[in-house]
Amino acid sequence: MFFFWFFWLVLAIVVGILASSRGRSGFGYFLLALVMSPLVGFAILLALNNKAEDDRQEQLRREDHERHLESIKALTSTTSGSEADNSSANAHKSVSISDELEKLATLRDKGILSDEEFQQQKSKILNHTASSPST
Repeated sequence: MFFFWFFWLVLAIVVGILASSRGRSGFGYFLLALVMSPLVGFAILLALNNKAEDDRQEQLRREDHERHLESIKALTSTTSGSEADNSSANAHKSVSISDELEKLATLRDKGILSDEEFQQQKSKILNHTASSPST
C-alpha cells in the first residue's frame, strides 16, 4: 500500500513539473494530480495548449509587427534631396507611391497592420507627395 501512495505522489510531482515547463502553475497541477489523480492532471495538462510556447509566438509576432511598422515609417519618411524636372522622374515617383500604397495594402490584408495604422501611413504617403514640389 505504501508503494501505491509513493507512486501516486511521484506522478503528481511529475505532472507539476511538466505543467511548470508548459507555462502553467506547477503547484496547482501538482495539487490537482495529488487530489484527483495524476492521470486526470496529466490529461487536463495535455488538453490545454502550451502557454509558454503561445507566449513566445505572441512575442515573436509583436517583434515582427514592430519591424514592419519601422520599415513603413522609413518608407514614409524618406525624402528625395533633389527631384529631377523631367516627366520620367515624376512618372517614377508616382509608380513609387503606388508601390508603397500596394505594400501597405498587402500588410493590412495580411493582418500586420490594422485599418487605423493603414490609414495613418496612407495619409502620410499622400500628404508627403502633396507637399513635395511638382514641376
